[in-house]
Amino acid sequence: MRRSAGRAAFATTALEEAGVPLFAASMLEPAEIIVAVWRPSLAWIALRSARGVAAILAITLLAAATASWAQQSWSSLILQVGFVLIVARLGAAGAEWASRVYVLTDRRVLRRRGVLAPTVYSANLNTLRRIELLQTGLDRTLRTGTVTFSTRHEGHYEAAWVMVPDAERVIAVVEETRRRYSR
Repeated sequence: MRRSAGRAAFATTALEEAGVPLFAASMLEPAEIIVAVWRPSLAWIALRSARGVAAILAITLLAAATASWAQQSWSSLILQVGFVLIVARLGAAGAEWASRVYVLTDRRVLRRRGVLAPTVYSANLNTLRRIELLQTGLDRTLRTGTVTFSTRHEGHYEAAWVMVPDAERVIAVVEETRRRYSR
């Protein structure tokens, strides 16, 4: 009994050192080797919530100005509610960011995302036909990019690692892993 507890502690420590959150460890198969782990850039939180925050801010300021103009005493309450809603939107985006993890193993590419209903994408390295980099002007400025995966030669991609820092290097690591571990 004590020996298995030691193994579990060692496995937990190894996953933490590899940067794999424990919720993502369940995606791994026995004897699968973790090559690399990535998360989206922290800027993803701001970009994901920007429209919602802008809308809340505009409505809050308009409502507070209207209340002040009408000489109502609840304009400060409106500002407080607006602040709470903005913090909630940023918190929701932060939770979404924390739930996203991109894992490259010796056998597969994995993507886990979702807070309340998490989904996992998994594809064997040998079945991938296309790996592409998508970059917008903003991505180039932030030095990020989206890496897409598809098991078909043509058509839409099946999964993406969104807003990965240093995406060109990420693709190089994936390609090198495919060459090294192809079976």
